[in-house]
Amino acid sequence: MTEIWAHRGARLVAPENTLAAFAAAAEVGADGVELDVHLTADGRLTVRHDPLLTLPDGSVVPLAQLTRAEVAQADVGDAGSGVHRVPHLSEVLELLSPTSMRVNVEIKVGTKAPYRGIGEAVASAVRGARWADRVVVSSFDHVGLLEVREHAPGLELAPLYADGLARPWDYAAMLGVKAMHPFAPTLQRPGTVESFRAAGIAVRPWTVIDPAEMRAFMQAEVDAVIVDDPATAIAVRDVVAAGAKGDASREGGGLAPALI
Repeated sequence: MTEIWAHRGARLVAPENTLAAFAAAAEVGADGVELDVHLTADGRLTVRHDPLLTLPDGSVVPLAQLTRAEVAQADVGDAGSGVHRVPHLSEVLELLSPTSMRVNVEIKVGTKAPYRGIGEAVASAVRGARWADRVVVSSFDHVGLLEVREHAPGLELAPLYADGLARPWDYAAMLGVKAMHPFAPTLQRPGTVESFRAAGIAVRPWTVIDPAEMRAFMQAEVDAVIVDDPATAIAVRDVVAAGAKGDASREGGGLAPALI
């Protein structure tokens, strides 16, 4: 069954990449969350999508130039949502530790260049929290993912890509990874999902917004969909599952995967 991973948490319910958003994703029943990490000036893994942060005095500063204490001063809440702070990766792992959820840690790139040592920092944080079997590390910086492997060979890695990549399942094999996270529209060519499956590569498209697209991906049996609205995705999955059971009872077989 296709898993539902909440993109930056349940970001339609609470400000993205905050503890409230991740708690909301858990409450609604998501199977996992996706989050983004940057490295602060003092080597702390900060959970935020953008590389810049607006401080209380109105200044906009790269996260790479701020300490964790300085980052903690910023309020990243939306109007009317109350005060929300930028969490540290360890805080998110601690929050979700009682659940069975998976965490997709996306390593971001700084304003000018990749963060030096971020792969080692992610590997250390995951090992320290004993989350190695529940974390997937992804990034557009595929070289950076190989750095993670150097420090934590057992961690699952999943390169991200947004443009058309010829035979991405072969590219995955070349890198020695068992999963890929493609931009959802790149999977529209018929047979792509089936080719991933035949190669033994897990495929988890992002960001899937339209319920009809969610349904198509679920019928094609992708491993997970990364979504902004996990509640809707779960409802769609329930409908797909019910339809599969109905087809099986009427025809004596399972639901044929849709071609995407």
